[in-house]
Amino acid sequence: MQVDLRVLDDLGVPARCALTAQTVQGDGGARSINPAAPEVILASIETALSDAPGIGAVKVGLLGNVRTARTLEKPLALIKESGIPIVIDPVMRSTPGSALSIENTAESLLGKVLPWATLVTPNRDELQALCGAPGEGETDEGLRADMLMESGAQAVLVTGGDTTEDHCLDILYESGGSSSEFPHPRIGKRAPRGTGCALSSAVAAHLGQGLSMGESIRRSIDYVTGRIAAAAMVGNQLLLFPGKSRDL
Repeated sequence: MQVDLRVLDDLGVPARCALTAQTVQGDGGARSINPAAPEVILASIETALSDAPGIGAVKVGLLGNVRTARTLEKPLALIKESGIPIVIDPVMRSTPGSALSIENTAESLLGKVLPWATLVTPNRDELQALCGAPGEGETDEGLRADMLMESGAQAVLVTGGDTTEDHCLDILYESGGSSSEFPHPRIGKRAPRGTGCALSSAVAAHLGQGLSMGESIRRSIDYVTGRIAAAAMVGNQLLLFPGKSRDL
């Protein structure tokens, strides 16, 4: 949530939050996850939707458990019906590798949350987790993305993965079999915490401003790449936002 808010502030977009879980985590990983009560989540969403001037887009991140996924199903359906873009980042593990789900939420994500997504932004490990372990699901990335779109998601942006020593490749898969590649520089050997959260929040911000899917993704990748270049060590942590804000 800290990263989400900082990204939106950088991009000049005011944010309204519905906290789904409180985590205790640091550079060593997540120590505990404490899901918010469903009635609190629903009240937060209702307030965000009813306060003027309304919202331009939605970003969904950490769910934590199946009950939270079920709680979001009805409000997300109503939001989608109103034409508001919904970006879902299927957060399952922290950058240090700790699980960020109290229980396996993949099935609930597929059945309760992803059907309302304008865009889903899994990294390649999350894509595999959503579609099944090797031998249980599709092995080809494009076919896995198709599986998510068959669940109802309109598009899938698969993030990460080095294609050369110096570049990474994000791929957007859309219905009808079309795909678009977004190569970008790989900076450093260690990923700062929060890059996936930052990217999905930036895409939601740009979609909410009325930009196309491709342009929203391109601008967001450029933004996050700039933030990674500006990352710095604070104690033991490589932070996307190490101190004073920079114009990027």
